[in-house]
Amino acid sequence: MMKCLYLLSVVFHVAAGCSLSGDKPVDITRHKGGSVLFPCSCSDLNTKPQKLTWWTFRTGTATEVLNDEHYRDRFQLFNHISPANLSLFISDLREEDQGVYRCRTEKEYRDIWLYVKGCELVKKTGVEDMTVFTGESVVLPCVCTDLQDKPKSVQWELIRINHVQEIYPEQTGHHRNRVKLVSNNAPGNLSLLISDLTEKDQGDYRCSVQDNSRDFRLSVKGTCFH
Repeated sequence: MMKCLYLLSVVFHVAAGCSLSGDKPVDITRHKGGSVLFPCSCSDLNTKPQKLTWWTFRTGTATEVLNDEHYRDRFQLFNHISPANLSLFISDLREEDQGVYRCRTEKEYRDIWLYVKGCELVKKTGVEDMTVFTGESVVLPCVCTDLQDKPKSVQWELIRINHVQEIYPEQTGHHRNRVKLVSNNAPGNLSLLISDLTEKDQGDYRCSVQDNSRDFRLSVKGTCFH
């Protein structure tokens, strides 16, 4: 009798299929370069869907995540371990990953909005004047409003009349081996340290991140002896 009831229970679960838990759209905000887990599961952990697909509408049209080259080597599913766990994990987030993601079974779907934060520079307008002396070091401050934001790239330039010279990440000219970023611990701290200053270092400097920039005017004076 008990065996028959167990078999009937199994048949019932298979016939009923997977009903997705939750019924409201979910908003998730993450930082560029980080990772995200899109939650999706059957409300009854003893069931599993006959079909599972993850879709994204980030480009304006529906694209299947698992077959999209854009996500190659960046996604992971968990239903091979727990059939009722349909969640999707994506790593190394990019700004272009932002958009709507849909977990769909043969019966229903759930939508999740992903927002990917990029780097917005603090005080990104205007020129900051700084005065130092030869032989000293100086830190040109350039930080994202959120220090956990990881910009795709950062560039520091020395701007002179009719000439722009990159000094970081490519170190050129007399700046070679004298410049470095202040911190590697906070992805959003892009401040530049220039050591052993000379009068040749005087000029306008620019920190650039995507379409944001911050400008500095550095004056280097000779050391006075009394």
